[in-house]
Amino acid sequence: MSSLYEQLPDDLLAGFYVEIRKNIKKGILSETMYHEIALIKAAAEKRGVSERELYEIYQKQIKPLYK
Repeated sequence: MSSLYEQLPDDLLAGFYVEIRKNIKKGILSETMYHEIALIKAAAEKRGVSERELYEIYQKQIKPLYK
């Protein structure tokens, strides 16, 4: 089964991953969002991208856009 996340470029995938994780920790999003995290991780794994690499992509490509 394919998810929408599989169609996103790496930078957007990383952005969703990190932002959803941050919002879960802050209590903004419910813990049911862990399902979304699992879908994102599955899409990343199919590309050979680790969780660490998602964070690195986020730091280099997405975070600077917020400044």
